[in-house]
Amino acid sequence: MYEKKHGFRYCEQCGNKLQKWGYTTAGKRRWRCTLCTSTNTRKRKDLSRGYELERFVSWLLGKSSQDELDQPARTFRDQTAWCWGVAPPHVLSGEIHHAVIVDGIQIGGMVCLIARTANFVIAWLWVPRENSQAWIALFRLLPQPTYVVCDGQKGLLKALASCWPAATIQRCRFHAWLNIKTKLTLHPETVAGQELLKLTRDLLHVQTKRQARRWKRQLKHWYRKHQQFVDERTVKQDPKPRERSWRYTHERLRSACQQLTILTNDLLASSYHPHPELCSTTNHVEGGINSQLRTKLKLHRGMPVAHQMRLVDWYLYSRTESPKPTRKCL
Repeated sequence: MYEKKHGFRYCEQCGNKLQKWGYTTAGKRRWRCTLCTSTNTRKRKDLSRGYELERFVSWLLGKSSQDELDQPARTFRDQTAWCWGVAPPHVLSGEIHHAVIVDGIQIGGMVCLIARTANFVIAWLWVPRENSQAWIALFRLLPQPTYVVCDGQKGLLKALASCWPAATIQRCRFHAWLNIKTKLTLHPETVAGQELLKLTRDLLHVQTKRQARRWKRQLKHWYRKHQQFVDERTVKQDPKPRERSWRYTHERLRSACQQLTILTNDLLASSYHPHPELCSTTNHVEGGINSQLRTKLKLHRGMPVAHQMRLVDWYLYSRTESPKPTRKCL
C-alpha cells in the first residue's frame, strides 16, 4: 500500500522513507528503512520481464536446446511460458522501395508471405493458403515499388496486376531454369534439347544489356534452326470425341521453348534496368530467409504450429532494417 501511495523509496511495512544501504552479494541495490531498520531489495517487474523476453528470443533464434541452458529446462519453460504470446512490433514504414522481392514459405497448415528488399525485410503476412487474395492483402500494406522480383506464381501475378499495375516484373531466372530442366532433363536425347538446355543455363549468367540482347538473338536463332523439328506432329491412333486427331511429337521441348519465348522480357528485366536493389532471382528470400527458417525449425522440432509461427515472426523481425532491442518490444 505504501509503495503504491508514496512511491518506490518508501517502506512497505511502515511507510517511512528508505535510504540506500549498499549492495547484496548478487550486486543488487539494498534499501534500509530509517524507522524500523528493515532492509530489502526492490525489483522492477518491467525490466525483469524485458530481460526474460530477451533470453527467450535468444534461445528461440539460437542453436541451443533447453537442456543446454544454464538452468533446468522445466524452470525455463515455466518462466518464459508467457513469452509465446508476445508478438514483435509492426515494421511498416510507408517507405517506397525501388525493388521488392516477394515469396512465401509454408509452416504447418499456414503460409507466410514475405516481402523484402535486397538488404532487409519490410513486411510479412500469415495466410491460410497462397492465392491472389492473400497476395493482395500483403501488397495493400506497402506502397507500389518500381520493380517486383517473383517466381511467377499465377495468383501472385494476378495480385500484381490488381494492386501494382505499374510495377515492372522480374521473373526469377533460377525458377525458370528449374522448370526447363524438369521438362528437358539434364541429359536430353535430341540435339535441339541439348542446345536449349545450354541456352537456359547461360541465362543465369546474363548481367548486362549487351549480354541480354545477345541471348535473345541466340534464342531466336535456335528456334529458326529447329522450327521444323519443334513443330513436328504425330497422328493419334484412337482420338477421343471432340479431340484433335494429332499431337506435337516433342511436346516437352515445345513447351520449354514457348515458356522461354513468352518470359524473355520478364527474365531479362534486371539486365535492361540495372540497379543495386534489382535482383535476377528470389534467392534473397529462398536462400537468405526460408532456408534459415527451415534450419531453425529443425533445431526446435516438435513445437506446435503456433509456436513455429512465433519463431518465424521473431526471426523476420530480426531481419528488418532497424529492429529494437528485444527487451524494449513489450
